[in-house]
Amino acid sequence: MEFKININDCSPDNDKRSLRFQVKNRPESILRDTYFMIDPETSPSHSLKLGQTIIYPTGMTTGHSHDDLEEVYYVVSGSGVMQVGDDEYPIHTGDAQYVPPGEFHTTRQTGNIPLVLIWVTCSVSQEDQDK
Repeated sequence: MEFKININDCSPDNDKRSLRFQVKNRPESILRDTYFMIDPETSPSHSLKLGQTIIYPTGMTTGHSHDDLEEVYYVVSGSGVMQVGDDEYPIHTGDAQYVPPGEFHTTRQTGNIPLVLIWVTCSVSQEDQDK
């Protein structure tokens, strides 16, 4: 006999000790931690920046754009929705998402487990952007 269930198919715990209960009345939906791992200001890298962002259940990132950087996100675990410009894409473990320079982007966690993202940015010159 096989019995299998996925955590994302389960109902979340809403006990008063749960994260969801503690944050349900918060005024903003930003609920994330970001760690800057490789940075031109603090490492030998000249233009690459690498970090990890953890978006907790019901949370999202603030959203931003950067005219002189292109970016790639890799989903380590969890699921969510990424907005790039006017488009929204579902993202899941194992996905990689490219964000071109100048595009507004934000990510919303939608599953039961935290959404863990590794991201890399790289400076691009105006000449590169014009290609």
